[in-house]
Amino acid sequence: MSSHREKPARLPFVVPLLVLGTFVTVTSEFIIAALLPEVSADLGVSVSPAGLLITAFAA
Repeated sequence: MSSHREKPARLPFVVPLLVLGTFVTVTSEFIIAALLPEVSADLGVSVSPAGLLITAFAA
C-alpha cells in the first residue's frame, strides 16, 4: 500500500462556466414567465400573444 494521498481530480475550467450560463438562462426564462400578465397588459394584448413573446425571447 502506498502511504501518499492522491490529489482529488479537479473539474475542468469550463464546467463552472456552463453551470453559470445554465443558471442565468433558466432564471431569465422564469422571470419573464412570472411577469407575463404585466407584459400582456403593457402591450395591450391578451396573455396568449404575450406568451408567444416568451417563446421568441427563448429562441
